[in-house]
Amino acid sequence: MKFYYRWKFTALLIVIMTLNITRMLTVSDSQDPLILDLLGAAMLASATISLCVNPRSRAIALSLGIPAVILSLSRNLFSDLHLRHVALIGGRISSLLFLAFIICVIMQTLLTQEKATFDHIAGAFCGYVLIGVLFAEAFCLLEVLAPHSYRWESLKQRGIDDQLQRWLMLEYFSFTTLTTLGFGDVVPETPTARFLAIWEVICGQFYLAVLVAGLVNLRGAQEPTVSDES
Repeated sequence: MKFYYRWKFTALLIVIMTLNITRMLTVSDSQDPLILDLLGAAMLASATISLCVNPRSRAIALSLGIPAVILSLSRNLFSDLHLRHVALIGGRISSLLFLAFIICVIMQTLLTQEKATFDHIAGAFCGYVLIGVLFAEAFCLLEVLAPHSYRWESLKQRGIDDQLQRWLMLEYFSFTTLTTLGFGDVVPETPTARFLAIWEVICGQFYLAVLVAGLVNLRGAQEPTVSDES
């Protein structure tokens, strides 16, 4: 177990990459949003096990993650559209809070380390990816609360009702915004949508400037200087 926690960020990174590859191979052949829900539940579980070591952080993670999983998996079981809509909103909000908490745990863990290792670099990468997922959830929540907040020409329609396609497009928009690529094929149409996009760019640049630069400086401080060698 000690070995696992020593490489916890690397384990989480492997899980994230495996989930993305699995989703890429399976989602194209299926239009069932249950696949995304199950993959999301797997990522929530792996993040909780990997990062929340002490009982307090694990209790917080479980109190946020369990409702997200239950609401996401159960919303398709409701026949009433109103209950399904409420479960969808509740699941998005719970996922947002969980991801925000996990990102804070990652940053706290990395910024309080005395030395930088390969596992910490993997942790910095995990945090950056989870920021993109966090804002994808925020974009999807906004589209549910305020339809037509986003427009994508490739689908020839606005505010598409298909949950799976909406998630995939807004996740794609999230990562192109986070990396400041901005292809322009997905466009925020409302002030709130633009506001969220601006804050994703700010959070992404702040994360890179503070956390990643800090790890690089910490890594450089570990290198032996000429005076040390002599």
